[in-house]
Amino acid sequence: MPEATLDVEALVGVLDAQRQAKGLSWRQLASKAGVSQSTLTRMQQGKRPDVDTFASLIRWLGIPAEQFLTAQTHKTRKNSEPHPVAVISTYLRAKKEMSPETLHAVDELIQAAFKLAKEIK
Repeated sequence: MPEATLDVEALVGVLDAQRQAKGLSWRQLASKAGVSQSTLTRMQQGKRPDVDTFASLIRWLGIPAEQFLTAQTHKTRKNSEPHPVAVISTYLRAKKEMSPETLHAVDELIQAAFKLAKEIK
């Protein structure tokens, strides 16, 4: 039976994208989102946040929680791929030609496109 799993890698990727776009350190992001910096460090290591931390982070991001939840069976859980938004954000950050403002705008565009795609389905 499929179960909902939090895609921590995608969440960290989007957090990092927004952090960089806003010119924040991880410590500043933690403060603004109302979570501990150590929790963000653990998430970067693949650990899942508690539900209150998750709620605070998605509220800060302004992204629906569903974007980070995936239905996976036991067989596919170990071989899952990162969320496309995380991959795109990571790739864009590697390109130094874009300003933080441009990166932020592109992130918002990508997030809107994924949200629209979900609504159309």
